[in-house]
Amino acid sequence: MPRARSSAPILAVALGALALVPVGCGSSSPSASTGNEVAAGERASAAARRAAEARAPKGASATLRAIYAQFPPPRPSPEAKRRSAAAIRAGERACAGKTPLQVKEALYGAAKAKLTSEQAKMIARIGGYERHSASDQSFVSGQLGADVYAATLPAAVGRYGYQGCVYELAKGLERRLAPKG
Repeated sequence: MPRARSSAPILAVALGALALVPVGCGSSSPSASTGNEVAAGERASAAARRAAEARAPKGASATLRAIYAQFPPPRPSPEAKRRSAAAIRAGERACAGKTPLQVKEALYGAAKAKLTSEQAKMIARIGGYERHSASDQSFVSGQLGADVYAATLPAAVGRYGYQGCVYELAKGLERRLAPKG
């Protein structure tokens, strides 16, 4: 029986990658909120994650359950509902049926000028992250692929396009990891 590899290096890289990418699906910045609003929001968010994880198919792997919990459907901004909803849908269409590496290959040329050197280094390793996607609960490759897509968009809608793309990539990984039966 082969020895299981530690996921510590992947998780360390994932934490670094998460610092590079825009706010995740359905999130909003708590910077303007009071402490009570943030705590209430965190409780609601934790409850939503548990509910999402509970919807994972019976017999789903820990990684698949984590995908359900970490990547809920993105929600448009209440302040710019039409524009952000359109950006989310466009992100979903742009990334539908693709792997994170395919998104990178298709869009890197257009995104390159907007990426920092640190982002470019991380994105260059998408293939390696993608190979670990079945066991990496943080789904770094999808977040980096969506970051490439978001860099091709105007700043005003980049966050929402990112959310649509990463959600679509997560759904693709979900389909590949779903229990057969």
